[in-house]
Amino acid sequence: MTPPDLSRVRAGYETVIDELRGRMLDDQIVDVLERYRAGGLDRNEAMEVLDIDYLGVLYELVAVYQIPEPPSDPVEDARQAEMLRLLLDRKEVPAKLRQPAAWRIRH
Repeated sequence: MTPPDLSRVRAGYETVIDELRGRMLDDQIVDVLERYRAGGLDRNEAMEVLDIDYLGVLYELVAVYQIPEPPSDPVEDARQAEMLRLLLDRKEVPAKLRQPAAWRIRH
């Protein structure tokens, strides 16, 4: 784990982040932030686990701990590009392109 870059903390967030670091280990904080960025936790769940009340603190933590964006899904990128192409050409978008694969119910 890369140590947090505390020099990046903006004014007003130092106290909250120091208090959080007093309650949790950096590894625990990084685990929550990585799960949040990967989509395993929504922002409300991440804030609840970290016991923070302000959304700006969550965003500040992501920057301070330098949590990378998850890689994009090439299949999803292609679906979005095709849907956009059809929309811009004023053509009908087939139902299978209207929703990401992750939203479809599998039986």
